[in-house]
Amino acid sequence: MRIIVTGGGGFLGRLLIEGLQAAGASDIVVVEIADADVPGCQVVQGDLARDDLLPALLEDAPCTVFHLASVVSAGAEADWEHAVDQNLGGMLRLLEACRHSPHLHKVVFASTLAVFGGFTAGGEVGDFVKQTPSGTYGTTKAIGELLINDATRKGHIDGRSARLPTVIVRSGAPNAAASGFASGMFREPLNGLPSVVPVAEETPMVVGSAQNTAICIQMLGEVDGDDLGHDRAVGIPGLTATVAEMLAVLEKVGGAEARGLVEMKYDPGVDALVRSWPAVLDDERGRSLGLPADADLESMVRAYMETLNR
Repeated sequence: MRIIVTGGGGFLGRLLIEGLQAAGASDIVVVEIADADVPGCQVVQGDLARDDLLPALLEDAPCTVFHLASVVSAGAEADWEHAVDQNLGGMLRLLEACRHSPHLHKVVFASTLAVFGGFTAGGEVGDFVKQTPSGTYGTTKAIGELLINDATRKGHIDGRSARLPTVIVRSGAPNAAASGFASGMFREPLNGLPSVVPVAEETPMVVGSAQNTAICIQMLGEVDGDDLGHDRAVGIPGLTATVAEMLAVLEKVGGAEARGLVEMKYDPGVDALVRSWPAVLDDERGRSLGLPADADLESMVRAYMETLNR
């Protein structure tokens, strides 16, 4: 079966592809807006929201599409038009290509816990809590989830949405995510570089390791659609940690020197956006589907440390 990964040149996409290749996948096509070198994959470069990239890729046989391409949180807040154009335009192009294909394709959409907000801000949510996003990013993702549900109901796709926690520790350069500091506060100090945290120490976040998140996205693509029912959005298991708890783990793993490289520089706008997200995730449904979870925050950071020593 052909596997298509939009946004597959990014950090999470590359981890997902490594897992797919380890499971024996060989026909993997990466769709990227920028040029990318992804070992063992065909790369198709273009703008998913504007270019007809998918019809030819979907015509031969049923495929699995992992739709990761997205304008992320802070970037979406800064440029509403671009976020709507890319996040919704790309999804509509994808669903249109699937609808006109002679085959039924499986689509796994990378969503986010930022689909929640408003009355759920800072509280506990589960898969069936009403979506009331407090940001443009979460709004476009909530719309994407509904489109996945409707396209599945109509028989155009076999869809499912993975609601991702804040993923740590992301390697590489920082991105435009408001939550990016949660990776940066580990990544930079553990590499001997300074880092800035723009939120209060008591700010809570639902976090998951990059490795476990990629595994869960892959496994969600393998779940029988009948087990998901009408609502195809599943919370990927994550755990709650405050910034203070993250800093304590940083010091435990990297020592006082690493902790000393973190500067607390409060930004009320970033803190308000992060606090609009859920603080606790009821991930019972995801776990019941067989999705694994990280053991604790320290193991997540040490897993990143292992990648530095390879």
